[in-house]
Amino acid sequence: MPTIVVTGRDAQVTSRNKERAEEKIAKLEKYFNRIGKIEVLLGHSGDSAEVELVISIKRSNPIVCHSRAKDLYAAIDLVLDKAEAQLTKRKEKLKTHKGELSASGEGPEKTGEEEALESYDEVIEKRDFP
Repeated sequence: MPTIVVTGRDAQVTSRNKERAEEKIAKLEKYFNRIGKIEVLLGHSGDSAEVELVISIKRSNPIVCHSRAKDLYAAIDLVLDKAEAQLTKRKEKLKTHKGELSASGEGPEKTGEEEALESYDEVIEKRDFP
C-alpha cells in the first residue's frame, strides 16, 4: 500500500475532502505495483479547483499529473484518469523493455531471415570433418 499525503496549497483541506481524495487515489495501486508514495496537492485559483498528483515510483522517475475543474471532486476524477493512463503506459513500457510479452500477448515476431536459418544440428550433419 503506497503512502498517500494530501495537502492544501492555498487553503486548509477539510477532512471530508481529504478522505475523498485518499479513497479515490488508493485505487491507483491496481494499475502499477511499484508505487512508493503519492502526494496530492489541492488548491483553488479564482473560481476553479486545482489538483496536482505526484506519484513516486521505485527505481523510476516520478509521474506528475495536473487537473483543473470548477468542482474539486471533478478535478480529482480528471487527475485520476490522467494518472491511470500514465501508469498503464509506464507499465507497458517496462514490460516490452524487459523482453516480456507485449500488450497484445504475442511474442516477438520472427522475420523471414530468422525462419530460414538452420539449426546447429542440421549444420553439423551437413559438414564433413577430416
